[in-house]
Amino acid sequence: MAEQKTGRVYTAKVRRQAVAALSEGAGHRALASKLGIPDATARQWARAYAVGGRAAVLNAGTRHRVYPFELKLSAVKDRLENGMTVREVMVKHGIPSESSIKTWCRQYRERGPEALVNKPRGVKPKHLREE
Repeated sequence: MAEQKTGRVYTAKVRRQAVAALSEGAGHRALASKLGIPDATARQWARAYAVGGRAAVLNAGTRHRVYPFELKLSAVKDRLENGMTVREVMVKHGIPSESSIKTWCRQYRERGPEALVNKPRGVKPKHLREE
């Protein structure tokens, strides 16, 4: 099944097959077996589907989402202080990315709440650069 993957990105066909299986109630193990994908990928897609439905699986990684500081902090506290599972946090806060939650938790443990503040992206305008 080498045609399934192009680099590290699965084709739209494989993602559509995953959505069809998930909509019929397949679990992540059955999904991995049926499509010949890693169990971790199937688990991630199943969680994303539970949070964001069809679009969360089909459009995963197509755009960068920026989440407000308050949402990130609330998600981290639910995970670390309230003992919620990653899936529970994803569903409660509507975050389709498991990796985002794990990254925020790691950053919070290492550097505290200020690590969750959104930083400007891209190239600084010339007048703001140090030379």
